[in-house]
Amino acid sequence: MEFKMKSFGNKVLIATCAIMVTAGLMPLAVGDDRLYLASEYDAVLEEIDVAPVWSVHQLGQPNLYTREGRQYIAYYDHERYLSIAQRELGSEEWTYQSFPVQMGWATGSHSKLTLAIDRDGYIHLSSYRRTLLEGPPEPPTKIYYRSKNPHDISEFERLYMISEDEAPHYPTFIEGPDNTLYFMYRDGVSGRGNQVYNEYDLETRTWKRLHDSPLFDGRDQMSAYGGPVLGPDGYWHARWVWRNTPDNASNHSLSYARSKDMRAWETITGDPIELPITSETEGVIVDPAGPGDGISNMTYSLSWDAALRPIVSYHKFDADGHSQIYNARFEDGAWRHVQATHWSFTWDYSGTGGRPRVLNVGSLTARDDGTLEHTLWSQQYGHELILLDAETLEPIERLEPEAPPAWRQAMNTPEQDFEVEPNPTLLREGGPMEVTLINDQGAPEEPGIAYIARWENAGRNRERAVPEPWPAPTMLRVYKIQQE
Repeated sequence: MEFKMKSFGNKVLIATCAIMVTAGLMPLAVGDDRLYLASEYDAVLEEIDVAPVWSVHQLGQPNLYTREGRQYIAYYDHERYLSIAQRELGSEEWTYQSFPVQMGWATGSHSKLTLAIDRDGYIHLSSYRRTLLEGPPEPPTKIYYRSKNPHDISEFERLYMISEDEAPHYPTFIEGPDNTLYFMYRDGVSGRGNQVYNEYDLETRTWKRLHDSPLFDGRDQMSAYGGPVLGPDGYWHARWVWRNTPDNASNHSLSYARSKDMRAWETITGDPIELPITSETEGVIVDPAGPGDGISNMTYSLSWDAALRPIVSYHKFDADGHSQIYNARFEDGAWRHVQATHWSFTWDYSGTGGRPRVLNVGSLTARDDGTLEHTLWSQQYGHELILLDAETLEPIERLEPEAPPAWRQAMNTPEQDFEVEPNPTLLREGGPMEVTLINDQGAPEEPGIAYIARWENAGRNRERAVPEPWPAPTMLRVYKIQQE
């Protein structure tokens, strides 16, 4: 197999010329800058370099997965090629595989990749097709790969799931109880799309449709953003918004439904829902806020109180047009909405493409004293900790959040001394590089142990080319953490 040398900023890196060729190839060093946290902080037990990755803009968050003594991480490499690395726990030696899928300037979730390991150890990998480069090599019409052998990334098959007509947008593997494996994706485009679900048959190693229709049908007028998560009560809880156009401000109608088996769905009152779910389905609306009212697919989350009642947290504008976080819980036959914040700023959330995140609605946790703890963040005020009355959801007290441990603060500090240039077209305010810490999707077998991946990049770009100068590639790393 031939390799070519490619100049990348002030570095020279090796790039493959074609298909699935890098198994066993060690990545080149990115530079001398690194954190060395494992030697400075007792909680950090290991610090392991994975590979140099693209850093010019936020491109498809890596997936970290630990299972049965092995660790896998899927990512886009320094030239934006879809890649996967694997190692035995306890070893710093990775094996590698890359695929003929090279992303263009898509950002964030628009270049999403998703990884899963089935019951028998076969590795499943999928990636979004949006703004792929035209080659060489020519991008495949399908981007679903399955390993030929269990626990082995040296050979993959490129397959269709159901038919060659599938074109999955926002692909997502979802793992359920009893080794069930689902695949969720959008069929269509923003403003005109349906949400479809496949289920994997472990015995025949084939995929089939989970429903006779899409789960969410936009009827060529809108598309649903969101989906199900498995709750502590054993139900699948789906929360979503509808979007009428690619403009983020056209989001509306925050909604909720639940299911015991991912097949039959019902309202929160237990009334059965006839599929597909549409914007006209009765009994699913949490907040009927319309386009322009502040509802966004970027800003909502789901938590549970001590009685395992679901609580939806979300962003919406108040009567004065200011951004606020609300919590909604179903009580006495209706959803009750309670404002948690009293902010004085307004997030201009309109526009298309990957937009900068200026707030995070956070999540709620039940405390031993009977209150609910709501952690959230905004660009204006930073991290906040609010205590809520568990019965009314009304704010009781605002506390000073605990400072994160020193190792986490160090990990969140950019390594690369590169200042991102302000660019109004890209909605970039400029400043230092961004750091994302990625939780493990798998299940380490060691008690009290967790793994985190660290990914450094220069932020979102609204699917537009980023002018030079560019930051050099950054090192994707994995950390073994002793949990407190």
